[in-house]
Parts: sequence; structure tokens; C-alpha cells
Amino acid sequence: MIQTEREPAEDKKKEKSKDDFLREARKRFDRASTAEDINRTMALEDLKFKKGDQWPEDIRAERTTQKRPCLTINKIKTFIHQITNDQRQNRPAINVSPVGDRSDPNTAKMLKGLIRQIERQSNADVAYDTGFDGAVSNGWGYWRVFTEYEDEDSF
Repeated sequence: MIQTEREPAEDKKKEKSKDDFLREARKRFDRASTAEDINRTMALEDLKFKKGDQWPEDIRAERTTQKRPCLTINKIKTFIHQITNDQRQNRPAINVSPVGDRSDPNTAKMLKGLIRQIERQSNADVAYDTGFDGAVSNGWGYWRVFTEYEDEDSF
């Protein structure tokens, strides 16, 4: 196979399309970042409050210079645990429902069992709990699902 060199015009065209793509990506990132900035700032404040950092900085500094205590009786964790423990008792689960005239209830039951096994093996309950705790603590929680196959013929 003989390789031919590209035309300089082709390289410039590709370079220009890369620059356009990156410019558009930066523009979209800036727009999303600006829109989410307030939510993210408030979420960080919520997490600090949950951790026990509940005094405003200026008041804390003033009390420290006066050698006065900054007592914190953190009751937030109790209320968060009330909600997250409720979720732990009523875990979310994937449900497979046979729908349509060509569906088979036995196949749906088998797939549901297989999915439950995958959830157990992958410790999905930890992901569910962490995502839910984030949703309660700072306003959003999530988890991602990665597919990693054992071999090419596996489910």
C-alpha cells in the first residue's frame, strides 16, 4: 500500500474544523458552568454545613479573637439519616416486565433474576446509597452504569 501525502489545503481544513469544534465545546462548557455555578456553590455550602462548619467566617473569626467558643450542635446528620435509612429499607430495584404479544413472563423472570445477581456482585447498593445521600445532602445524587463483559458471548 502506497501512502500519499495530504494536500496542505486538506490539513488546514481539518485543523480549522478542530478549532471550530473546540471553540463550540468551550462556549457550551462556559454556558453550562455559568448556569450551574450558583447550584454548585450552594451544594458546597450544604456539605460544609452537614460536616459541622455552621458558623459564618466573620462571626467565627470575631469569636476566636475574643476567645469565645463557637459551639456547634449538629442535628442535620440525624435528619439526613432518617431519610436515607428509609431509602435503605425500601431499595430501588430494576424491574423487567413482559410487554407485547411476543413477550414471555418466564424470560422476564429469568432476566430480573440475572440483573439482581449482577447488582449483588457489583455492590450496586453502595452506589444507590451514595447517590441518594448526595441527593439528600446537597441537592443532586447520581450513579453511573458501566458495562464490562466477561467475554464476547456473555450477557
